This record gives sequence, C-alpha cells and structure tokens, in this order.
Amino acid sequence: MLSRAVSRRMIVCWVATLGLLTGCAGEDLTKKNFERTTVPATELAESGGGQGSVPSGPIDDPALELATLRTVDACGLLSDDFVGNFNFTPQEDFGSGGWGECSRSFVDVGGKPIRVSLELGEGGVFPDQATGNVAGLPLVQLSIDDTSCISTAVTNHNPGLGISLMANYEQGGGDACQTSYLVLEGVVEQLRANPPQLMPEEGSLLTVDLCESFQSEEFLAALGEDGDEADVMPSGLHFCMLSQGRITAHAYARVGWPVAPYEGTNEIELVDGLTAVQEPGASDMAECSVSWNHRELGEEEAEILSLHYYDYASEADVDTACERVTELAKAMVKTLP
Repeated sequence: MLSRAVSRRMIVCWVATLGLLTGCAGEDLTKKNFERTTVPATELAESGGGQGSVPSGPIDDPALELATLRTVDACGLLSDDFVGNFNFTPQEDFGSGGWGECSRSFVDVGGKPIRVSLELGEGGVFPDQATGNVAGLPLVQLSIDDTSCISTAVTNHNPGLGISLMANYEQGGGDACQTSYLVLEGVVEQLRANPPQLMPEEGSLLTVDLCESFQSEEFLAALGEDGDEADVMPSGLHFCMLSQGRITAHAYARVGWPVAPYEGTNEIELVDGLTAVQEPGASDMAECSVSWNHRELGEEEAEILSLHYYDYASEADVDTACERVTELAKAMVKTLP
C-alpha cells in the first residue's frame, strides 16, 4: 500500500482538477486575529491572489533542489523558535509521516487551535495554476473548505514539484490560507538560510535518488527496450516514475512498519538473504508490486522500498506483471547502498 503522503498527494491533485484553487493576500498574523469569512473561489482567482504577480522564468535555487531537501529535518523547520515568530503557542505533538514530512498543532494568536502539515518535495504540483508568489516562487493555493487550505511554493516547473504547507483550523474561525501562506514563506526562508539536517547513516536510502536507479544499466537491461525509450521523472523526494510505451512503474522509499507477507501476497527472494513481498493487483488491470525492508531500524520500523508495475496493454495479465516487477526489483536492489 502507498503511504499517507502519496494518498494525500492524490487527493490534492483530484481536488485541484475541480478548479477550487484560491489565493489569499497576507497580513501580519501577529497584529490581527481573523474572523472566518467565506469568499467564492472565482472571486479569489480573479483577484490574482498571493503576494504580487506570478514569477516567470526558470527556478534555479540549489537550496530547494530535491538532492538538498532530502536531508532536511522537516520537523526541525516547525520548531518552537520558528513558530514563535507568529506568536503561535506550540503543542508538543510532532507527527512525522516520513522523510520530508511533518505536522504539528499550535494555538494561534487569537487562541484558535490549528494544525499545520509540511511536505518538502511535494509531487503532482500544477505550476500553471499559480496565482501569486511566495518568497519569490510561484504560489499555488488550494482552499479545501472553510477550515483548510494548502499553500504550495513551486520549486520545479517540469515536472511540477514544490513545498506545501497545509493549515487546518479544525474548529474554524481562522484564515487557513493566510496562515498557510505565512508559515510557508518562513519555511522557504529557513531552507535558504541554515535548515536543520538529518544525519544519514551508512546504507540508508535517505539520500538515494531513485530516478538514478531507474536509469542505471542494471535496471534498463532488465526493463528491455520494447521499442520505446524509457521516460524517467521524479515525483517527490523519494518517489520516481518511469514510463515506456504501455508500461508504467514507480518506486517509493520511506520509513515505516516493516513489510511482511499477508493473505493474498507472496514471499519472494530478491537476492541471497533478502526477501520481499509480492502483491498482485486487485483490479482487472495488469499490475503488481514488490516491497522489501531495505534496512532494519528496530522491531517496529524499517527503511522500505516499494516498486509498482502497471501494463496497460489489452493482452497483459497480472501473472506477467508480477514476473516483470520481480525481475525489475532484483535489478534495482543492485543499484542501492
């Protein structure tokens, strides 16, 4: 199964296609507590939103590249000192969904509870839907409902990548777009200055670029040409997608509960001493995935890598998909630390 981060990314993309994008101008939250107001999305879109016009031209900022962001401590970016700049009172309940992700609860200057969720290297961003700018980057804002808003700073045009900050006033009464904008602006400024760092241990997947694994000689040899050149594209800090004609594959690295076989799956061996869980797709589509524990972190945690494979040809079947993804997984293991 995909992690909550990927699920949320799919939800965000789905909502964005409905045209619910909104922009919010920003004031100083330390000076004013906001009454909740409901403004039509069309009105916000027509107003231009954000802080000024949408920046044009290429984005070239080494501090915001995926390779740099992979080692940033996302929860460190939401520290007590940082949120104190907004007169927020922090609560001691950090929640990390994985590398590059963190959420935390606060009480704003007006006494209203708020939850913020940060994701570095967000995939599935639509740069052409930017309505303003944040810290000199194109800003995409998505107002989900009266209580929640996502502000995303676009860090790459093609593919669309960014840094997203969701603000959620669960009890209402606050301006979620305003808050998400201001906190996101501060996060980007930290990333450009001296961001807190994670220290990767030997053999960790933390710094691995999975797109490089897809483009390795070992993986491409196992994939075969099939008459089409493979197109490889990053879709997050630890997420990469590959397409080749009728074939699509994506790899995803994360920290989570160690994978183990369960009903409906098969235990397979990738190399001597390394077993994996093969999971056939449950739909009519020819799909199959292989997941394995790359590095044990304890009884209840491991670094995990999952490789998913889809074949959209009419004659394709699940058994063949499982054979192919297993071959590719065996080749991918050879590219990892």
